[in-house]
Amino acid sequence: MEEKDAKTVWHCPYWRVETRKFRSGDGEEHIWYSAKRPNPETVHILGLTNDGLVPVIRQWRYPLEAPVWELPAGLCDIEGEAMTQTALRELEEETGYRGQQVLHLMRGTVTPGLSDEMYNAFLALGLEKVSAGGGTASEDIEVELVPFAELFDTMLARSRAGELVDSKIFSHIGLAVHMLGELNSQLDRMERGQQDD
Repeated sequence: MEEKDAKTVWHCPYWRVETRKFRSGDGEEHIWYSAKRPNPETVHILGLTNDGLVPVIRQWRYPLEAPVWELPAGLCDIEGEAMTQTALRELEEETGYRGQQVLHLMRGTVTPGLSDEMYNAFLALGLEKVSAGGGTASEDIEVELVPFAELFDTMLARSRAGELVDSKIFSHIGLAVHMLGELNSQLDRMERGQQDD
């Protein structure tokens, strides 16, 4: 496949739209439209209190003209801020909970046929309530605590009932279960090692 240089056809502070001409294997010329961010990295945080509760948020999304159930998330748009700090800041701003420990679970694409946006999944542990949350002045966020053991079924039931749910929640739950399993295994090995001593 032969590609030609990209051309910006529209831009705003958050996105630019590019066109890229390419010639496919059959010799036909095509145009692909892509949306690019100034910084494509985003953070998405599944937080867990010591009681096993997860703060999920519901906020109005203008492209969909409807509220959406989501995990706290945000853009990596502060120069010099480490991604883990961005994750903790967004978690606290949107939910009012502060994490004591944060783990980066994975980095992956969001909509690779449309944009260069990247999804960074985090697990935050030891959450403590420090403020009301609700996001910034431009956001209207409601927060609900859901038991982690019930999160998958709760979000699936809401989706089936016609509410909009960010589908990334379900993959994030799987990643968190995997990481928590690894952490528990490490603790078990450490305890067995101490007993052997």
